[in-house]
Amino acid sequence: MVEKVFILTEKIEFVPDKDLERALNFNLRASGYVFNKTLEYSMYRENLVKEFNIGNQYKVDRNYTQKIVKTLRKQKPFLKKADSTCIQASTDRLIKAYNGYNDGRTGFPKFKSLKKNPVQSITLRNNEYHTKEGVKGTIRWQGNRLRLNKLGFIEVKHKRNITGKIKETTILKENGSWFVCIVYEMEKIQPKDEFSEHGLYVGIDVGLTDFLTFSNGKTIQKPDLKKINGRIQHYQQKLSRQKEGGSNWKKTRQKLRKWINKKNNVVNDYYHKISYNIVKHCKFIAMETLNIREMIKSNLSRSIHEIGWGKLIDMIKYKAEWYGREFIQINQWFPSSKKCNVCGEINHGLGREEREWECPHCPTVHKRDVNAAKNILDEGLRVAGSTMLCLVDFIPIGQGKFTYKYEWKCFDKTICMT
Repeated sequence: MVEKVFILTEKIEFVPDKDLERALNFNLRASGYVFNKTLEYSMYRENLVKEFNIGNQYKVDRNYTQKIVKTLRKQKPFLKKADSTCIQASTDRLIKAYNGYNDGRTGFPKFKSLKKNPVQSITLRNNEYHTKEGVKGTIRWQGNRLRLNKLGFIEVKHKRNITGKIKETTILKENGSWFVCIVYEMEKIQPKDEFSEHGLYVGIDVGLTDFLTFSNGKTIQKPDLKKINGRIQHYQQKLSRQKEGGSNWKKTRQKLRKWINKKNNVVNDYYHKISYNIVKHCKFIAMETLNIREMIKSNLSRSIHEIGWGKLIDMIKYKAEWYGREFIQINQWFPSSKKCNVCGEINHGLGREEREWECPHCPTVHKRDVNAAKNILDEGLRVAGSTMLCLVDFIPIGQGKFTYKYEWKCFDKTICMT
């Protein structure tokens, strides 16, 4: 039996010195150059086959990209100074992009631009070698410094307690700030906190009006980004009126990057706190499977992009796995909003703007999001094959005492007992 291995990532911000920054920027340009040239040759060869019937049909794989990289190294000697794993990772990204395009999941690969792209990255693989002291990796910790192949060392204020095997690192240049993402694997995770074995059984419905709605009626609102979005919009408009490349343009761009980074930090912090508390208090969590790629094609694409449902769902999912909670995602075509959670009748005429509706079969009046969350919980329990007495809510009554609400959850029956 194959044991499960956890793949984890630590993201650390750092400030490189001049020599390291020069080496990192050189590898960014080299990897981007190899990616663009490989894509250019692939497009040229594809046109020869399709339009002029010259040559044979080919597949973009590692054998194909390695031949192009070998030719480029002979033509451009400066590529020999770049890290070899960095070059290989850039061509692997192109292979992944072509596979996504051939499967119909993504669009055709695009050329990389170092000027227009606000996020640039390179990936360095960790290769092990034998020494007299034992086996060492090209990426390893030395005190509070992280060694990055032949590029140099990254100094961090606080060393992360990484006990697993380092697989690779990705260097990100995001809005003028530098980050290192360390990918490592562990056979077993020991969480810092230990949660009680008891907890709530909840279904969670996501939305734009109410960010999260629970099956017990509670709601969580989305983070307040009104002020930050206002500053970002102000500096974007100011930047568009200034001459590109000028001193004032660079100052405004730096201020814009500062507010964008602040927005990302606020959102990530808020989502981490929400996901931690959900996993802490809930033993069973059921949510919908969202097809965000199709949802952003609507007129609400900007709001959906900003709210970031996918990021929060991923956080809840991996934290539930860490702490031994059960997380279920139901089918995206399940009619959670249109189904009455009392009698099971489906209201096919329910409009998108209706927040409350009355069941045509029974006289129950439903709040749209709460009804959807209850249906998600029932469907999640059905998928998990569970029939049990679930703690669904608790209400404080003072002096450290609570009133607990339990429900028998079965396939098609709900017997309430308080």
